Amino acid sequence: MKLSKIKHTLYGNLGIVKMRRRHGLFTAEGLKSVADLSRHFEGVALIHTNAEELPAGLTDCFVDVYEVTEAEMRSLSNLTTPSPVMGVFRMPSEEQTGVGAAAIDPEKLYVVLDGVRDPGNLGTIIRTCHWFGVKDILASYDTVDCFNPKTIQATMGSLGAVRVSYCDVRELITSHRDMEVYGTLLEGDNIFETSLAPRGFLIMGNEGTGISAGVRELITRPLNIPPATADHGESLNVAVATAIALALIVR
Repeated sequence: MKLSKIKHTLYGNLGIVKMRRRHGLFTAEGLKSVADLSRHFEGVALIHTNAEELPAGLTDCFVDVYEVTEAEMRSLSNLTTPSPVMGVFRMPSEEQTGVGAAAIDPEKLYVVLDGVRDPGNLGTIIRTCHWFGVKDILASYDTVDCFNPKTIQATMGSLGAVRVSYCDVRELITSHRDMEVYGTLLEGDNIFETSLAPRGFLIMGNEGTGISAGVRELITRPLNIPPATADHGESLNVAVATAIALALIVR
């Protein structure tokens, strides 16, 4: 099927957050990501440059299938080096993604993101949560959109296995004061020497300013990831810090 100019414009603009929200659609690029996400999200359109490279059954997961030229794919793509496969998916409804859709279980571990702005960091955190079995990420409203193309790319298909819900983080924590609240702070306890349980909230903050003051005061278990020596970088990347904290909490 040939891709019309109207749909070419629509799909090409889904890298813009207001367009994703207006139309309720997002895109993913790369065969693995598209195939993985097709198991979790409604497939609206599969766009490709070579039908022979598509695995059997993938086209059945999409309402429409389009074959385009490499030049057309470049104009659609959000990547420097476009993939020969792009999927357009329907975003889940707020009822499906809202924090109210999954009652908070005090026996589970939740990653809570407070103002994480870099889409690559969010994507890596989603991928890391998938690895360590964390099914829900609770993110502040000023955290980057999880359907950002760079976030999708960094998740490597894990977005379908980890639900990201946007909420008022402070309100969330204050309504569950019976749960442990972990947070990575410079003045926290040495994470390598502290007994940790795989339940509660693990708060990770903004790349530049860390955890906001209003949320920081709610932390019950401050944790510090100490450097090996006095000669070290300014700070750990938030995605790396999340991976270290999760590894130690779930062990």
